[in-house]
Amino acid sequence: MDRGGLIVERISFVTLGCKVNQYDSAAILNMLPEGRYKEVSFPEKADIYVINTCTVTQKADAEARNFINRAKRINPDGVVIVTGCYAQVSPSELEKLEGVDYIMGNFDKVNLTEVIQDAKPQREAKVIVSDIFKIRRFESPEIKEFPERTRAFLKVQDGCNYRCTFCIIPYARGRSRSLPVIEVLRRMEMLSNSGYKEIVLTGIHLASYGRDIGTDLLSLLAVIEKAKIVKRVRLSSLDPADTTERLINFVASSETICPQFHLALQSGDVDILKRMRRRYSADKFLHVTNLIREKLPDAAIGTDIMVGFPGETDKEFENSFNLAKESALTYFHVFPYSRRKGTPAALMQNQISSQIIKSRSASLRGLGSQKKNEFYRSFIGRKLPVLVEGPVVSGHEGGSGGTTPNYISVKIIGGDCKIGEEVQVEIREVVGEKALGFLALH
Repeated sequence: MDRGGLIVERISFVTLGCKVNQYDSAAILNMLPEGRYKEVSFPEKADIYVINTCTVTQKADAEARNFINRAKRINPDGVVIVTGCYAQVSPSELEKLEGVDYIMGNFDKVNLTEVIQDAKPQREAKVIVSDIFKIRRFESPEIKEFPERTRAFLKVQDGCNYRCTFCIIPYARGRSRSLPVIEVLRRMEMLSNSGYKEIVLTGIHLASYGRDIGTDLLSLLAVIEKAKIVKRVRLSSLDPADTTERLINFVASSETICPQFHLALQSGDVDILKRMRRRYSADKFLHVTNLIREKLPDAAIGTDIMVGFPGETDKEFENSFNLAKESALTYFHVFPYSRRKGTPAALMQNQISSQIIKSRSASLRGLGSQKKNEFYRSFIGRKLPVLVEGPVVSGHEGGSGGTTPNYISVKIIGGDCKIGEEVQVEIREVVGEKALGFLALH
């Protein structure tokens, strides 16, 4: 494309996996020279495809390979750049794929923008992957604009110092590193000035924030609360081992931090937790979730549960199912165990069959849907603040959609809502995965 003598290249980003990857993709896009690139949505034809990969499961790897193959079919002359966790952990595997021009590791984001600007098709893939464990300082570009208008992610931590036996991510992200508090505030100000009403603090192991720079997550939240830069600040996933009563009490008294906790349970069985090398017990998890419910009766409490960890017996799965059922949890993310080369769990005996994993996953997902529905229904007749995020269409009916501070997804019926404004909505009904609400009269 030629715009006033300047060649404008079409670039397409595919982002797989977690909020950290979503932040990284947005940061890369923000670093590119203004006016030189036009972002297009996959699968539109582009000159450059950036595939930002996840490697938490075999399915994630397969998904990345599928996008690589599709990109090259869409435009055989296009340049395909693969980055992210799959690229960091398994560059030699990606080298063997046809159609890959560049393989960039997780610490090479600044180099990546240079590669994008000089990108040319390669006979053989160029591999640019650093030793992630040599990286001891937090280095991540800032973001002025984020793909969503009302909610932005802010990466404040990266890496993980723990070694759960099933997890490959520490090898993809390196040691825990934190963004200094003053820089967190500066970046929040920048996002607020760009119009974002809600900021999600995210990291690979968010609970480890600050330990490398002489502070901690609770201290960061106290500074954020005092600064009141944006109306809402939401926390991404936390480790139950680090979710203290002080942290829970702080959120309960906060005017800024959203009443939502996402705590990664992984298993409700004591022996499985030990084999996973998790740092808490099932009783500890129950204590934490019960304390949250006591201090914040309306809080959303979510979790990740893994199904089919090596050696998981029917009884051990039943223990997980029963703990999830009896707990104060309001939603689940269910993950089938995936054998990751290089992790201790990959070498364990009694790997569980895919049929059993599929059946157990379906049972837990059914329970999760039931718990979520019950949580949503408990708010019928109540008025809740909803941050309007955009239009929602279900069936033939339109409307606006948004999210409450306690993570209820709401379709707003009636009225003209502007994106970015917070409105009071009375919850009337729950249909499928959404609560239906009417604009409350003032």
